[in-house]
Amino acid sequence: MVKRQFELTEHEANVIRRAEMQSQEVRERQRLQAVRLYGMGLATDPLLEATNCSQRSIQRWVRQYREQGLAGLKSGWDGQNAAKLSRQQRAEIKQRLYQSSPKQVLAPGIRIERGQFWTISDLRIAIKQWYGVVYKSDDSYRKLLYECDFSYQRTEQVYRSRPDEQTVADFEAQLEKK
Repeated sequence: MVKRQFELTEHEANVIRRAEMQSQEVRERQRLQAVRLYGMGLATDPLLEATNCSQRSIQRWVRQYREQGLAGLKSGWDGQNAAKLSRQQRAEIKQRLYQSSPKQVLAPGIRIERGQFWTISDLRIAIKQWYGVVYKSDDSYRKLLYECDFSYQRTEQVYRSRPDEQTVADFEAQLEKK
């Protein structure tokens, strides 16, 4: 039987455990847990079942831990919509959204929604114009609106082909005369 070359001291295991408890990111916790359990000598099969990952992943994480310490197991994702926009850009977006309405920023021909408030479709167009950034998911735009302290509300179902209220009222008046 081959002896593992990677073993953690009790102090190292406690440091990893504390980092595991403090981490808010699920995948980061998984990496920390796998390295800790592997370093404490847990058998491979129960370890793979407990962490729900492959042996190759565990070996990669152990190597990263050896080379970089806890920093090697940190998540590269910072929770900011895949970091396509910097914190400064996000602050600028918040300021722009509060200072202007979609009507003031976007040309009428390119707007999808016609309301007076910011919608996901309007935000998508504005961010592409301002920063050249396009997200794959509408959830990223919802998160950005939420971060800017805007609440999410469904838009009204107004048909674009519907005539304005005065035209409808005139039509109904003519029907009543006949």
